[in-house]
Amino acid sequence: MNTMLNIERALAELDQAVGSGKPDRRAIPFYGPTLLAAMSEKDQAMAVHAERARYQQDPEESAVHFCLTAAISLLEVSQVLLKQGTSMTPQERERQWKTLVVYTKTAGRSAYRAASILADQKDYEPVRPG
Repeated sequence: MNTMLNIERALAELDQAVGSGKPDRRAIPFYGPTLLAAMSEKDQAMAVHAERARYQQDPEESAVHFCLTAAISLLEVSQVLLKQGTSMTPQERERQWKTLVVYTKTAGRSAYRAASILADQKDYEPVRPG
């Protein structure tokens, strides 16, 4: 089976996993550094508070969301890299690379956010049945 087909199948599975999660998964906030920098101090504080509150409310679901986001972004980058043709103009190639950089940064930030959420749960002890 070829690599491109495997990537397409993986993306379809991940899209299904994202869609079949809890209905409020899309409500998991993330304010990246660029967005936060554009906010007033008060809005920044409110945004960071909203993020932390949501992540503490359901750390597992939040971490899953960011792990899936990272995986999807990296697979999309891989897909573009495998499809790219040699007939692109230098301007087209530059635009494409800039887009790939954005997707790769999204993946990195999402993975880092998942790790941060999990690290914040050091005192977490799951409820044991019985």
